[in-house]
Amino acid sequence: MKDVAWLEKHLRHLLEWGTRAASIRPLVRNEFGPWTCLKLIALKYHTEIYTTIMNKQLPGLPWKAIDYVDILAGSGLDRIRETGSMVSGSTVVACESPRYRKFDYILAIENNSEYAMALAKRLALFREPGTFEVIGYDAEDHIDSIERVLAKHNAHYLAFVDYEGLGGFPWPNMERLLRHRGDLFITFIPNIGRVLARDWKGDREAIAQLVGEDVAFNATTQDELFTGYLENIKRIRPNSLDIRIQSGGSYHYILIFCAGQKRVPGWFDALKTLKSKIETFDGLDVKEALERLEGRQGTLRGPPNAP
Repeated sequence: MKDVAWLEKHLRHLLEWGTRAASIRPLVRNEFGPWTCLKLIALKYHTEIYTTIMNKQLPGLPWKAIDYVDILAGSGLDRIRETGSMVSGSTVVACESPRYRKFDYILAIENNSEYAMALAKRLALFREPGTFEVIGYDAEDHIDSIERVLAKHNAHYLAFVDYEGLGGFPWPNMERLLRHRGDLFITFIPNIGRVLARDWKGDREAIAQLVGEDVAFNATTQDELFTGYLENIKRIRPNSLDIRIQSGGSYHYILIFCAGQKRVPGWFDALKTLKSKIETFDGLDVKEALERLEGRQGTLRGPPNAP
């Protein structure tokens, strides 16, 4: 059953933070469909849990700080195409979601220079000087930079790797990041299976950069591609959970959560609750909720056979 009040509660925060972020260079923004809000809500939900738990447990752990790493970060401001709504991007979500303890440091990597400059200015609205950095270059060239920041701060981390296509952060870099103690959210786009189906050598090589050569050159279907990728992740991070994000049409992608603990964390059930809630919604539900929240007409859709 769709928990509409829950959805709208989280959307209100994204809109509130988006309004503030839009005070800086409002025309410099990413453009996405409404289903991207479900991804941002998932990030918000886990960030609240992660920072609350680390606030209590960090004094007894070998780390001295908690850092947030946003790979392929974007501009910090997202415009929803179908509604014109302005919502906060992932890095701003990480700034504002914590309830009891903020991240000690935020590192964002974005290769679009306009987006990177706008994001840096926006972060200055939400963060104190010296507590964030925006690297305006390709993330694939900066795994060393990520590792240096984590080592400098002796930090546990939460990272978000938001793929939009086949490039940006290759599998060898992902594997290195997975071997550092921290939590990750990773977007996986099953539609790359369409590229796989063409079986062009160049396409296979591009997919191999994303998921690893063993998966790319052995998978024959879209499902095998995702299963092989998830198995590779689970070899390093056995406690991983996938959440399906639906557009409301034929398009979907999968959000993979990877816990940093070797054993099942006590709060893992909270992520299962998130999965059960998020997967009841799609982009059309989000569109209608945004229209209601912003004073436009919209009613929640019932199941297909509803009167």
